[in-house]
Amino acid sequence: MGAGGAVLIIVVGAVLLFFVAVGLILLVAAGAVRISGKNPKPLVWSGVGVLAVPVLFIATLVVWSQVTRDPDTIELDLREPIQLSSLPEDNEEFPGMRDYNSERIDLVLPDGDRFEAEVDGVLVWSEDGYVTRVTFDRRARQEGEAETLGATWQAELDGSGTVEVQPDYSDHGRVRGEVLTEPAT
Repeated sequence: MGAGGAVLIIVVGAVLLFFVAVGLILLVAAGAVRISGKNPKPLVWSGVGVLAVPVLFIATLVVWSQVTRDPDTIELDLREPIQLSSLPEDNEEFPGMRDYNSERIDLVLPDGDRFEAEVDGVLVWSEDGYVTRVTFDRRARQEGEAETLGATWQAELDGSGTVEVQPDYSDHGRVRGEVLTEPAT
């Protein structure tokens, strides 16, 4: 996140805190008005209305983030040990492995480089509860694509993983990649 994003978060947070403070002040004032024997309803409704602004903003933000997230992308940062239990459920859990029908993979490789690709599936392997390797594959969609895609993946993995091209798989071949993770200490 850049400096602009951090400033935006601070400004939005300050505005939301301002609304909360004003709403609470109005509710406290309504309590004082009630003690004096006057009608506190206008202040109560004003306080509740002002407090509703940050609540609705946060609720909208949560719903928006759920709607816009990409559930078909597996994102993993392989620089640190990853517990298998921290990964999303996939309805196909096997001992030591999870099988995802994902369309994309987004990895931060152990050396810090990033690898992103369209895939047909992802397997996450584990030992002693920690991820040990990630394998992914993609069928070639057209003639000659398997070799080209294999070379591209190998260059992007740059020694952090291996790539295997299977030109005789299915109609146009398949490319399979694998990245080993650092063992948990």
